[in-house]
Amino acid sequence: MNDLYLVNYRLSTIEPLKSIMRLSKEEAFELSDKLYKENPYDGYEQRFGPNFEKYYNHRLKTEKWLYEEFTKIGGKPQEKHPLYFFVHNWDVAEKAWEGKAIKVVEKIKLNEIDVCDVSFLFGDSMAMLDNPNKGSLFLKDKLSELLAENENNIEMLLDSVNQRTGQRIIEAHIWNDKYFEASRAE
Repeated sequence: MNDLYLVNYRLSTIEPLKSIMRLSKEEAFELSDKLYKENPYDGYEQRFGPNFEKYYNHRLKTEKWLYEEFTKIGGKPQEKHPLYFFVHNWDVAEKAWEGKAIKVVEKIKLNEIDVCDVSFLFGDSMAMLDNPNKGSLFLKDKLSELLAENENNIEMLLDSVNQRTGQRIIEAHIWNDKYFEASRAE
């Protein structure tokens, strides 16, 4: 666990460490329209623009579920809407966005985050929400157990997650902005 990082990806045209869900609905729709006009995304990034209402409603439902589950397992969210990271990396995003204006916004050592401030889920929460095999959120201690079961090899663990879910992802949700205050002050 000492060598594990959480990684946040974004397009270089989008402000780092922000969540559109933390804005009022009106502000979120205005920002979505602006982002779409400035950068008419294709593929995965097409959550803004004409499809934003569908995306927004699904994200709202997803984050309500994540919040409720996180508090049930002992999490103490300081924010209603988390910031999203991936454990280690998300090679799907790296491959899909290769050559585009993507960059790693933030890498944070997992051992620097309190257990009550972070949750994890196998797969992408938006895709997993309505999946009957979505599994449950879990905390750092469970991630540590899973790593131990995979010889403390994150690549082996991600391969095992892929076999279970069809996605080689462990999504992380950080529920406390204190880890980003220094980044935002710069």
